[in-house]
Amino acid sequence: MTFRSQFFFMITLLTFCANAQHKVFSYNQIQSRNDIQEWGKCETISTQKAEFTANEINLKIDKNYHLTIVSKTDLPDNGTIYLCKDEKSNPITVMLFDNIKMYLYAKTKRFLINFQHVSNLGQLADTD
Repeated sequence: MTFRSQFFFMITLLTFCANAQHKVFSYNQIQSRNDIQEWGKCETISTQKAEFTANEINLKIDKNYHLTIVSKTDLPDNGTIYLCKDEKSNPITVMLFDNIKMYLYAKTKRFLINFQHVSNLGQLADTD
């Protein structure tokens, strides 16, 4: 194999791996915890999307969250814990379970999001 073909193969492989890490979920309900750590009623919002890439998580709950992933831990039963930093380097923990629900912990804020099932990911491109 020549250097040029090896280079092309590596670029193709890296592009494929990066795209394989990309996940997009939609949601239209948010649940949060109150001061005594009880889950409140679900709040219905306009449909939003949560985007997970290999290095970042982007979503909107009470504000826009643009998170940089610091570490990722895979759990049994399709769970993943992401330790992240926001734009101001505040620590934020995101827990994703079986691609159906997500918890976000930021300082004293606690959120639970149950994802909607979308048959066509192209439908997500139309939502903001």
